[in-house]
Amino acid sequence: MLKNAIVVMFDSLQFNYLGCYGNEWIKTPNMDRFAAEGVLFENCYTEGLPTVPCRRSMHTGRFYIHKSGWCPLEMEDTTIADLCWGRPIDTALVFDCPMYRLPKFGYTRGFDKVWFTHGHELDHFFYEKDPLYHFKPSEFYSEQSVARARKHLGDKTVDFNMAEIDGYLAQMQYWKGPEDRYVARTIRKAVEYLEQVDRNKQFFLWIDSFDPHEPWNPPSVYMRTPCPYDPDYKGVDEFLPFLGMSDELYTDAETNHVRMLYAELVTLCDTYFGVLTDAIRRLGFEENTLVMMVSDHGEPMGNGEHGHGIIRKCRPWPYEELTHTPILMRYPGCQAGKRVPALIQSCDIAPTVTEWLGIGVHPQMTGKSLLPLANGEVDKIRDWALAGYYRGGVAYITEDWYYIHWMCDGKMDVDWLKDVGENMAKSSAANAQMDGSSAMFTDGHAAKIDEPEEASAAERTKEVYTQDGNDMWTCTPGSTFVMPEEDELYARKADPFQLHNIAKENPDVVKKLLGEFNAIMEDLRAS
Repeated sequence: MLKNAIVVMFDSLQFNYLGCYGNEWIKTPNMDRFAAEGVLFENCYTEGLPTVPCRRSMHTGRFYIHKSGWCPLEMEDTTIADLCWGRPIDTALVFDCPMYRLPKFGYTRGFDKVWFTHGHELDHFFYEKDPLYHFKPSEFYSEQSVARARKHLGDKTVDFNMAEIDGYLAQMQYWKGPEDRYVARTIRKAVEYLEQVDRNKQFFLWIDSFDPHEPWNPPSVYMRTPCPYDPDYKGVDEFLPFLGMSDELYTDAETNHVRMLYAELVTLCDTYFGVLTDAIRRLGFEENTLVMMVSDHGEPMGNGEHGHGIIRKCRPWPYEELTHTPILMRYPGCQAGKRVPALIQSCDIAPTVTEWLGIGVHPQMTGKSLLPLANGEVDKIRDWALAGYYRGGVAYITEDWYYIHWMCDGKMDVDWLKDVGENMAKSSAANAQMDGSSAMFTDGHAAKIDEPEEASAAERTKEVYTQDGNDMWTCTPGSTFVMPEEDELYARKADPFQLHNIAKENPDVVKKLLGEFNAIMEDLRAS
């Protein structure tokens, strides 16, 4: 039997916004049905955050959190597509995630066929010269939130958001229905590939939808209808919210509405996931194809369990709402409805795919195939998981504990700053706040930014995306490298969303976990 593999990535898809993961109010019938037909992994954590580090790990099957962050593929990296090359396996990448296209980053390499859908984050500048007729930025920011943002974030951050939204509105003014959204166009192109693929050969298809990543402008926003999850809301649809401390920027009702716009977009992703799975069934690929639905991370959106006080990924804080991701998997002969509680990682995706395709697990892969877990051959593949940011906040997760170690504690030493300061200073050009300096580092270590006043929003953003230093922790303009000074500890079963830090009450547990964490990191460095 010729075996095929399809991986479907939904960016920023929170596990707890899916019915199959216990959400009782959101509508995700297609993902729920897929989970009932296949295998659901209850405890998957993203090894390296955010977008690019995660995908690097997923494609290569390796841990990187100990050695590098946001950076290009290296020559020593061996991806799934690399391993398929030269074999009778057709490879295709269908995507709208612009980070795959970063100049010289190399994430599209090795694929026989590549199709990109224009318009999402960063690539929205593709539309920046289109005349804007039907919308204007002021429609999507309230006077109150702009005033709050100017007070707490500074004029430059507010002006950047206003400039950024133009590119989205230039596209959005022509959208007539759900079928115009990025996820819809990307899934349709993937279905076209499946309809035309050579059935006499194996294939590997990676579908990468940047939805439900922000901007959170689902159909209700551009069709000017009530949000189905917040129909009585009378405020502004702030679909590209300012990022920072949520209490400083938004009321509870406003933040909740942002979450409901996100939820509507999750449901739209579910709809088009159903379009894809219907095509897989119609074309007969259920008989010989592994299908995995994955995500790179969640999204902080407010106080408490929603985001620990922040909105959007503006701090390197690896809490549950960001690090815990869904993974659903279906293949011929799998145990329908199986739920796997074992700890798994994003780097386990590549070895799962290559084993299924018959290539085997590459010797460089430090991740492990999930097939033995799914088939019930083993109960676990490791006793722990890591999740977080290179040289930032890293979570060490066991069955009982969620321990966060702040690799740099907010008192970052000057030597470290000298090592990475040049790249980080350039990276933060779009982050400049207040008087032109970026509070990227705490305890007085601020990176001074000389930002040309004439630089366009596109030019400033491109600086953020095109740095080649491994120490870049995020691409999000306005983010600040601020972390607590003391490590944190949470009981996973009693406090799954980390609302009660019990580190001070359990110093022996913290000491033990820190020792285990350091030993694992040393083993990874030696691997």
